[in-house]
Amino acid sequence: MDCSGARDVLDLLALGALDPEEAVPLEEHLASCADCSRYLAGSREVAARLGLAVPVLEPPPRLRRRVMAAAERRHEARPVPGRLAWAGLGGLTAAAVALSAFFFVEWRMARDDRDQLAAELSHAQSVVREHQELMQLFTIPDLARIPMFSQSPELTANLSYYWSTQKRWGFIVGTALPPPPAGSTYQLWFVSGDDVRGVGTFRPGEEGIVYHAFDLSLFPAGWRPSAIMVTVEPEGGSPRPTGRPIIVGTIAR
Repeated sequence: MDCSGARDVLDLLALGALDPEEAVPLEEHLASCADCSRYLAGSREVAARLGLAVPVLEPPPRLRRRVMAAAERRHEARPVPGRLAWAGLGGLTAAAVALSAFFFVEWRMARDDRDQLAAELSHAQSVVREHQELMQLFTIPDLARIPMFSQSPELTANLSYYWSTQKRWGFIVGTALPPPPAGSTYQLWFVSGDDVRGVGTFRPGEEGIVYHAFDLSLFPAGWRPSAIMVTVEPEGGSPRPTGRPIIVGTIAR
């Protein structure tokens, strides 16, 4: 197996999805090829980071406190035989008002907790859907990976761009990308000579993790870029790059 054949299946090996029979010649090639070994290491890091990027939902702290308080009340509450806890109708009315206020507050807090948990669950589901889309893209036969390189020693981000001409879809993944300055966003561009075309903006998630898909069907059929780059642009993106590229990748023709 040569480097070209190895690059076609290295991402599958990183995901643990490569057939064992295909893995044997690939492992033999990796034993003597430093470039493909580095490529595999990068793919494995990206795959591992994507798995860790799914958020873990935790209930709000006050929900736990309320559950514990309710348990304590049930444990301590004991009927007192032979006498009323409240004396007379006035006492019963006061008890009814107090109970009504208590249950109203409990209802409001429960509703707030429910809304918060629903929002967090919706966000987690969207992240899971995006991960599933990315995993499906990793299995596309013509999927190509473009390593991207920082243009500044201060920027230590590790990014790669994957795309498929068959699906006309691509996605950028990576780690250690800091948040853009306030009022700014990152924007992805494809370059062919003097023709520069933006495909969308993106922001890193927690711990600088990047995973964002882009629709490439907006490009005319047959248009082939030679490079891909990331710039920092005003919030909402720009029709043309306004700053110097901070991350660049070269597309093999």
